Amino acid sequence: MTATLTGPAEAFDHEALFYRDEEDFLAGLLPFVREGLEFDEAVVVVEPRARLDLLRDALGDDASAVDLRDMAEVGRNPGRIIGVWDRLLGEHTAAGRRLRGVGEPAFAGRRESEYFECRLHELLLNHAFDGGAPWRLLCPYDETRLPRAVVRAALHNHPTAGTSAGRRPSPDYAPGEVAELFAAPLPAPGEAVLRGTYGPADVPATRRTVAQYARRIGLPEDKVEVLELAASELATNSVQHGGGSGTVAMWTTPSAAIVEFHDAGRLTEPLTGRLMPALDQEGGRGIFLVNQLCDLVQLRSSDEGTTIRITTWL
Repeated sequence: MTATLTGPAEAFDHEALFYRDEEDFLAGLLPFVREGLEFDEAVVVVEPRARLDLLRDALGDDASAVDLRDMAEVGRNPGRIIGVWDRLLGEHTAAGRRLRGVGEPAFAGRRESEYFECRLHELLLNHAFDGGAPWRLLCPYDETRLPRAVVRAALHNHPTAGTSAGRRPSPDYAPGEVAELFAAPLPAPGEAVLRGTYGPADVPATRRTVAQYARRIGLPEDKVEVLELAASELATNSVQHGGGSGTVAMWTTPSAAIVEFHDAGRLTEPLTGRLMPALDQEGGRGIFLVNQLCDLVQLRSSDEGTTIRITTWL
């Protein structure tokens, strides 16, 4: 392995950092963060609250120079995270500073479906930022507490991987997996499902049906309103861009309420809904809005059509 500290990025540098405990976490992050401060880079750390507190204490007076953000808020839905990094990169690049980030989306304690979306998110980071402005992003992975499949997937998602001892290119890096994951069907529901269809005249009825279902299963009114808005946006998307009609399915699990929309349309851009749409862009705003509002959004598209699954945690 070579040394982890490599100076300012010359391209998008996306690295997985594997750590085993708090001491190992700090041994990997502190030099990375302090090197960024030394080079007058904009350093942004997005970690769960406990890790932020640990890093803040270890940085001492340097903590005030670092933008510390809670991943449980920023990345509650992993579909939001790329948009945050894109905005930060644009702001700091325009101000003449390079960006250096730390982000741990796949933190210990997440649910299985969230880990799966974190895997797609990590692959999409390369798709989003390769070839653009240079910056560095270090993604910590807790080898001790995370499921083994999550740790192994990190080697596929990051071109570079390492520990506090150093870094090297990942021999398992597989950027082509993004197309496979984006086209793969989501797991079938294991619970009883209510289904319906909708067409151009049925958007208001679809919105009301989803809201009634959400109230019937006991969701609080603020979450009912979010699902009602999401239903309106996604049913409208199907009518306008997905062949004019679609299906809606609703079911519950012990921990979640799930609403899923499907239509015959095909999306070819896996970043759809993750980046703030340009003012002159046609379409894309509805899915972006849903990503900002909902607990978990899973988007898949293939020749079989497009599916958007919204999960609301109970």
